[in-house]
Amino acid sequence: MSEPIVAIIGRPNVGKSTLFNRLTGSRDAITDDSPGITRDRHYGHVAWNGRHFTLIDTGGYLPESSEMFDAAIKEQVEMAMDEADLLLFLQDAQTGITETDEQIAQMLRRGQHNLMVLVNKVDKMEQEVEVSEFYALGLGDPYPVSAMIGRNSGDVLDAITDRLRKVAVPDKDFEGIKLAIIGRENVGKSSLVNTLLDQNRSIVTNVPGTTRDAVDSELKYHKRNYLLIDTAGLKRKARVKENVLFYSSLRTIRSIQKADVVIYMVDINEGLSKQDVQVLNDAANQYKGIVLLLNKWDLVEKDHLTTNALKQDILDRLGVLRYIPMMFVSVHNKQRLYKALDLATEVYENRKKVIPTSELNTYFSEVIRANMPPAVKGKEIKINYITQIRTYFPLFAFFSNHPNLITENYKRFLENKLRERYGFEGVPVIISFRKKNTRVFAE
Repeated sequence: MSEPIVAIIGRPNVGKSTLFNRLTGSRDAITDDSPGITRDRHYGHVAWNGRHFTLIDTGGYLPESSEMFDAAIKEQVEMAMDEADLLLFLQDAQTGITETDEQIAQMLRRGQHNLMVLVNKVDKMEQEVEVSEFYALGLGDPYPVSAMIGRNSGDVLDAITDRLRKVAVPDKDFEGIKLAIIGRENVGKSSLVNTLLDQNRSIVTNVPGTTRDAVDSELKYHKRNYLLIDTAGLKRKARVKENVLFYSSLRTIRSIQKADVVIYMVDINEGLSKQDVQVLNDAANQYKGIVLLLNKWDLVEKDHLTTNALKQDILDRLGVLRYIPMMFVSVHNKQRLYKALDLATEVYENRKKVIPTSELNTYFSEVIRANMPPAVKGKEIKINYITQIRTYFPLFAFFSNHPNLITENYKRFLENKLRERYGFEGVPVIISFRKKNTRVFAE
């Protein structure tokens, strides 16, 4: 089941990014007193009382014209209304209802949308009387909240999850491997899908941003069924101006959620950008298998030195994601495209791989004896045993007498040893440390 998507909308400088940070428990969104700071999409994951949803921090666009209600805000709200499962229309208790708020409310009243009105900057109980003003928007009961200090945030999350319980719908069952084709604009995603399908399923031009909707296509290859999810290109951050491309990011999020494996495409002539790595991290954080395709290989000089330099540069940029396999392809010349599909299939199988507990403990008993975890605060740390927990991604539980004292370096060491022995290429591996007092390897 895909996570529901919740979008925070509203005029500039009402505290959308601050609310985003509060609800996600992060400081990922940039906050500032100046309006218009958030100009590109930003999203995070929220877990509350066993419920999960994706939260979008939308841009509070700074009007470029002298008009109160800028066209950019209007388009943004319209796209949010189309894409999100729930809208959080954020108001500012200190400024009250503005003309822009009225116009957004008028748009919302015209449709049957799942929405909540949140009134921000209600820092004290005695200020709640001011919230009654916002009934005038005609959008139901307003919820007072203080994003800055967290007042009533738990009540708001209760209300959000209650609303989402009514809209969550399981994905349509598909017996096969679901592959999301992701990447920046004009890197060859639609051409890859069309070539694999041998038909013009998506519009293909050299104009960036042609594909705006996610398109699902079924493919049969080597007696296996595949669902190819072709998504709109991710707009370069420095060029995010059109809201329709801004909100294609929502569709990309849904595509990643639906997929078993993400095929991330990069134009080799442009290299791997910071934004590319961010999206790859997002996919890894959702425990998806990942394959990196470096397209337009036909346009690159084919010498050993150049190839190695390109590979090393990408590995350096990937950092902790170096486990992601990469392949040079040319969609234009139809080079290695089915090999890429084979690689994605291998990653899919790696994601399902299960290692017997006895085998894990035999292997790690030697590893841990040779490289004991360092003592912390004078306490000797011992690893008792290891087991793989059955779930839809590789999760390994390491039981220890002091699980909270195990250093990040040692955690990475154990993960590297796990990959060294068992592979798990292209798959995030999660190592969880838990409390247990039984026989230890070091004895």
